[in-house]
Amino acid sequence: MILAVKCVIVRVLLTNYKQLNKSFHSLNWQFMKKKLLLIFIGTFLLLAHAIAQQITIAGKVTSPDGPIPGVSVRVKGSNVVAQTNAQGNYVIKALKTDVLTYSYVGYVTQERAVGPNTVINISLSADAGNLSEVVVTAFGIKRSKDALGYSAQTLKGSDIADTQRDNFLNALQGRVAGATITPTTGTPGASATMIIRGGISLDGDNQPLFVVDGLPISNRTFSEYNLVGQGTFNRQNDYGNRAMDINPEEIESLTVLKGPEASALYGTDGASGAVVITTKRAKAGTARVTYSNSFRLENTYRYPEVQTTYGGGAGGIFDEEQRTRTFFGAKYPANKTMYDNIGNFYKTGFTQKHNATIEGGSEKLSVRTTVSYTDQKGIIPGTAYNTINGKINATSKISDKISMNASLNLISSRTDKTYKGVSSPMLSALSWPLTDDMRNYLTPLGERRTITGSLSGELDNPYWGVERNPNYDKMNRVLGNIGFTYAPTNWLSMQGTAGADIFSQTGLSAYDIQSYEANRSGTTNSGGGLNTYNANERLVTANFVATAKKDFGKFKPVIRVGTEIKDDSYQVNAQFGTRFYQPNFFSMNNIDPTTQRVAYTDELKRKVGVFANAELGYDNFLYLTLSGRQDLSSTLPQKNNTFFYPATSLSFVFSNLQAVKSLEWLSYGKLRGSWGQSGKDARVAYITNNKLVAQQTTGGGYALDVNMGNPDLEAEFTTAKEIGLELGFFKNRLSFDFSYYHNLSDKQITAPRLSYASGAVLQYINSGKIRVHGFELLVKGTPVKTQNFSWDISANASRARGKILSLPANQDVFYVSDSWLFDNVRAQYAVGTSISAFAGIDYLRNKDGQLLINPANGMPIKDVNFTQMGDRAPDIMVGLTNSFTYKNFNLSFLLDLRKGGDIYNATELYLYARGLSKLSTDREVPRIIEGVMRDGLENSANPTKNNVVVIPYITTSYYSTFYNTADFLEKDISWIRLKDVTLSYNLPKSLFQNSKVIKSANVFVTGTDLLLITNYKGVDPSVNGLSAASGGLGGTGIDFGSVGLPRGYNLGVKIGF
Repeated sequence: MILAVKCVIVRVLLTNYKQLNKSFHSLNWQFMKKKLLLIFIGTFLLLAHAIAQQITIAGKVTSPDGPIPGVSVRVKGSNVVAQTNAQGNYVIKALKTDVLTYSYVGYVTQERAVGPNTVINISLSADAGNLSEVVVTAFGIKRSKDALGYSAQTLKGSDIADTQRDNFLNALQGRVAGATITPTTGTPGASATMIIRGGISLDGDNQPLFVVDGLPISNRTFSEYNLVGQGTFNRQNDYGNRAMDINPEEIESLTVLKGPEASALYGTDGASGAVVITTKRAKAGTARVTYSNSFRLENTYRYPEVQTTYGGGAGGIFDEEQRTRTFFGAKYPANKTMYDNIGNFYKTGFTQKHNATIEGGSEKLSVRTTVSYTDQKGIIPGTAYNTINGKINATSKISDKISMNASLNLISSRTDKTYKGVSSPMLSALSWPLTDDMRNYLTPLGERRTITGSLSGELDNPYWGVERNPNYDKMNRVLGNIGFTYAPTNWLSMQGTAGADIFSQTGLSAYDIQSYEANRSGTTNSGGGLNTYNANERLVTANFVATAKKDFGKFKPVIRVGTEIKDDSYQVNAQFGTRFYQPNFFSMNNIDPTTQRVAYTDELKRKVGVFANAELGYDNFLYLTLSGRQDLSSTLPQKNNTFFYPATSLSFVFSNLQAVKSLEWLSYGKLRGSWGQSGKDARVAYITNNKLVAQQTTGGGYALDVNMGNPDLEAEFTTAKEIGLELGFFKNRLSFDFSYYHNLSDKQITAPRLSYASGAVLQYINSGKIRVHGFELLVKGTPVKTQNFSWDISANASRARGKILSLPANQDVFYVSDSWLFDNVRAQYAVGTSISAFAGIDYLRNKDGQLLINPANGMPIKDVNFTQMGDRAPDIMVGLTNSFTYKNFNLSFLLDLRKGGDIYNATELYLYARGLSKLSTDREVPRIIEGVMRDGLENSANPTKNNVVVIPYITTSYYSTFYNTADFLEKDISWIRLKDVTLSYNLPKSLFQNSKVIKSANVFVTGTDLLLITNYKGVDPSVNGLSAASGGLGGTGIDFGSVGLPRGYNLGVKIGF
């Protein structure tokens, strides 16, 4: 066959040659013509041979989800290319010596030598972004792990989703080194705060920036300062944090950026770090449907302990008629019936979650649509969280040079809540007499039943309170995102992203006419009160980045320049009124018009930034990066509204040196260091000029606001330094990542109190300096790996220490007023103390430290000034994750450990002052409080020792009045918490070989917060007495009527169709 083809070609060439020869008349050309003839003949003979050697290869390209249409099948090094059809089939011609490459967006590219094969079937695996080698950084820029000179930790989205938590932030505790996540309560829809590497602002925003698919989103928690009269200053209500709206099932990966270089590129918003979320994109192939569900039961298992020895009354006299909710009476009679009121009140919560996804398409256009539904009933009667979340995204490859993506996310939710803090059901349930069944909360007339007979004398019965004091929020949200990538050459690319985050949040909170809050002395809710609000935010952002990348031998420079614009508009309409006309009808139409008041907030903040980033790599082992950003902010005065901050980093990958490559035991080694600055503008708008507020006095008019403007305000700056070491051993079966950082925050934007002579109370100024330093260690290993079994382990440890170097306006102390929750403990700072310090009222002492005693009653004398007495910062935090895989089974669990740090147990103090604490069971023991009399001789050489006998059983003020607040600051609190446990089983694929519908199935069981071992006497030491809206470190470490995280048990399935 081959010989016949050759002969035909030779005859054709000879015929052509004869015809060509007739056109030549000169004999001098004969010799040249013969040579040309031989060249043409040789060339065509080689071509014929090559054609004859080509073979036709056919095959099918699939993935675990089925066939993939649109896959590019290319002969490597040539322009010969084919594409798979709708069934994943392809046909291509190639030489036996060729290599075929199979590539498709979202999948790992594969190569296969042709050889003698005429049928080549390929199975492509999904590309998870190659998380171990590529890190998604600022603005969605993917950078090599080798080039990074700062710390960046990446988590898989599946690890987060598998915890089955509604607020995905709570799944990060123990998984992210250096991050502290503190939930507000364990009720549905509760907010959570996230602080990375300790706080850097005294009362500013210390939470990181949240970025989804390259664009910042709002993580706002509604602040009660936007309500009429400023509500309860974020102490008694919670409104969720908006990052909780993200569907965990849609997270592909999550990267936490901590270093100065990362922060610099994100500008003022990234000064406290950044959480970069990449969501799942559409994958090509035949249409695939996946469905998953989860059914969850949860219950509380830790309550404050109360004494059950002494009943209601005073002075040791038992109140047989149960007319009091203080418990200083005689012992309960032996035959008295007791009720488990708190156990009866908290119920078993139930949550159902459903998630369905449809995706498919070709390489040219792929679409993914997801709908999820969550219905949660909380552990407190009447509390619930209900949300529906729909998202559609599309990816299009318009040409070899242009690609686009777009997404639209619609979210709607409702949270039914209860009050917290002093109005929490926990405090009321604890103080309800054990000898009375709390479930009987109505009188025969259907009115509020009380113990004391007074509506103003006691807290509401918890059952009555959750039923008659409504408290709910509704939220509707749209997240839109569109982006493009254009690569005109192989060394230049451009990408742009634009989008909007728009939401409307409405809420209502009310106190019934008969409620305690409507009847207590000094109330602002007389006759019943109603607070409503409507908050609207529109966050529009856009960014553009141009990247030039070209290698020059061993030098590999990359230059990026870009710009970002941000427009954040926020409005709140709030209404408040009292005196309901009709009971149990909570509407402004049912409120006395003369009591109705409104408050309107209109805030517009704009920001424009330009930035540049230059990366110079040399021979794959040395990388120098220089960055800089210039910002223009609208929250600063014109003369100071633009500012620049630089950053630089160096990465030395010594494992890529030839001398080191020969070390078989060392797989990876990198030294890194970075330095950078990040600016932070004012988080509150319109504070540069004086504001006028309307007056209700005779004649009306306007007066200066309590906040004085500051036309000289400047940006707050943080200078950060970081060094790190990364090591990998035994083919990366064991790896270490260590970081040490040092942050110095200067020109703090705070609002200290002014002299009243100034005509104002507060003014935002630049003052105060904070230093934070610490370390982080991340260890990963695979101790065992066989064909059927593997054991993976990941551990992280971190420690952060902050110190106040100077305070605003050279004040002696600076405190966060919101944190003054109960009695006299608050977050207060002094020069030389920690940024997480507590201060409180202590006993007075003489010069030798002895207690001063009141000679009149033998009781200690309290100071009138606050004293530094505690620190919330832990000594060290540790997270330990284990994952065991055996064939189709996987078992994973996370332990969260913490050592040290103080907690203010205000709940215990509340019980102590009412005779309910177990600390008060020694009340019948007479005592003389050790100390000296305050009789003028207390500081002499011979002070008068106290000799007054006190019997607390009779003198109950020993507990109710003369307690020492410092005794309820529990010191050095530690815990071991079993955060998450998941057991899953992938059903064998052989079960579905003959099925045309089901392709895969997985069954899982998950438990959350199953075990807590701690020396804390309260409910849960991971606590926040305020909401996430508070600045600084907020109310972390303050426990006042809080409900801890409940135990959760999940059962669910995941099915692929």
